[in-house]
Amino acid sequence: MKTRPLLRSPVLRVSVWSSMGVAVVFGATACIGAVDRAEFDADMRSRGGGMTSALVGDGLAALAVRYGVAEVQVTNLDIAPVEQLAVTVRDPANPDQLDQYTFDGENVSEPSPVVVSALEDLDARAFTLDDVPALGRVEHLVDEALSRSGLEGGQVVGISVTRAGGISPTAMVESPRSRSVVVFDADGAVVGVHPL
Repeated sequence: MKTRPLLRSPVLRVSVWSSMGVAVVFGATACIGAVDRAEFDADMRSRGGGMTSALVGDGLAALAVRYGVAEVQVTNLDIAPVEQLAVTVRDPANPDQLDQYTFDGENVSEPSPVVVSALEDLDARAFTLDDVPALGRVEHLVDEALSRSGLEGGQVVGISVTRAGGISPTAMVESPRSRSVVVFDADGAVVGVHPL
């Protein structure tokens, strides 16, 4: 019995040519859309660097699941570019203890214990996501901080929330020549701009 070479088979020829065509298309498009990493990071920072309400909401929801509660109490929350959230959480089972976590948009770190002074009033320092409606509008905070700081070429390099008396989210804006802190109330209204 005589066998034919494989590439003479019409079905196989079509399959091989189709595969080669797909490979060429993918190769060409990979080059066309290529962006330098430094350019990508700069573009991300100019648009808030991944500091979003979803990052905060997802991070706190993941921590609530980890602790088995409806919501966690936190004493400090820091949002940084490129999708980095650092949170100090009050342990629901041991309310006099604090643990720090980071969240990158997908994974929650293991806890790091935080030293708590015997004189600290954690009831006065702790807050929940519901206490800070502004955290549901992080993108607005970024836009307002950039606009109100007045810094040419400014970028928001971090947003922090703590409770000292009231709750005041603050955004740090930096440019190549200057820095400012923009202070918000819990609802996200600007209450002060402080050049540094």
